[in-house]
Amino acid sequence: MESCGIDLAVRSSAICVMRDGGVIVTERGVPTEEEGLQAAVAGRARMVCVLEASPLAEWAAGVLEKAGHDVVVIDPRKAKGVITSKRKTDKLDARNLARMGLTGWYTEVHRKSPEARAMRTFLKARYGLVQTALAQGARIRGLLRAHGIRLGQVAESQFASRVRQVTKQQAPGLWPMLEPLVKVWRQALEGAERMKKQLERRASAESVPSQLMTAPGVGPLVASAYVATIDDPRRFRSGSQVAAYLGLVPSVEQSGQHEVHGRITREGDGLLRSYLIEAAQVLLTRSRRGCALKRWGLRLWRKKGFKKARVAVARKLAILLHHLWITGENFDPARA
Repeated sequence: MESCGIDLAVRSSAICVMRDGGVIVTERGVPTEEEGLQAAVAGRARMVCVLEASPLAEWAAGVLEKAGHDVVVIDPRKAKGVITSKRKTDKLDARNLARMGLTGWYTEVHRKSPEARAMRTFLKARYGLVQTALAQGARIRGLLRAHGIRLGQVAESQFASRVRQVTKQQAPGLWPMLEPLVKVWRQALEGAERMKKQLERRASAESVPSQLMTAPGVGPLVASAYVATIDDPRRFRSGSQVAAYLGLVPSVEQSGQHEVHGRITREGDGLLRSYLIEAAQVLLTRSRRGCALKRWGLRLWRKKGFKKARVAVARKLAILLHHLWITGENFDPARA
């Protein structure tokens, strides 16, 4: 039996093929391209190829499966617990991955469906546009402050015209320099808004996002991100596992009788975690719908403060959405 470990990198990847007993059959570096990966495994009997989860992993898995091999994508954080060597090189990483394939000492991660991956790409593309707009807005304000001009609070719809007006009044020579930045800001914002409307139409037409949107504070963005990230709700035994997967549970340090609970772990998908926290904020501050979850969150706000209450409600939302998805129910505000 042979096992193949592949340490993926952007330009070149290290490959190690190992057979029972830890005997290295071959190891080499190849370009991280379809032809390079296929050439490295061509002509070999069907074997298990072990990859660490990364942005390139799903693409590489498809290439290797097309070549007739089985692929396992593993959790790199848990792989570190198996590898005890203090030396770390691409060649050694490939060897260790191949050894894991022989022994089975790894934790396999869920490989998302093509639909989930496509939605994740859509969400990240939109998030990139939002970040670009925020960055350009902050840059424009910073450049104006350097000349003693403060915009103050300005509605998003009035930002571009306000920058133009104030600049031409107080420092006309600056406008030709700021105009390209304002154009980038506007294009990014308009692009993000178009994508949001596409998302709203799609979420309204699909059964699972529509069902999740019955929960308070959950809109098309949160529901779509939840579906794309979780992909298969039955891979989690409970909603609590979903909350842990998203890094919304407290970290724990335990030694004997001593146990300390700290801040949330922040492991897992940061995008969905941030969306759930935003949804919790909407539920606590803007939602007019009364429900047991909101009342619980408001009590916690008074007792522990807003930030802790917001994170706690986000954790409850992660659990609640999993329950709705599994059971097929809509949210009922009358139930506790």
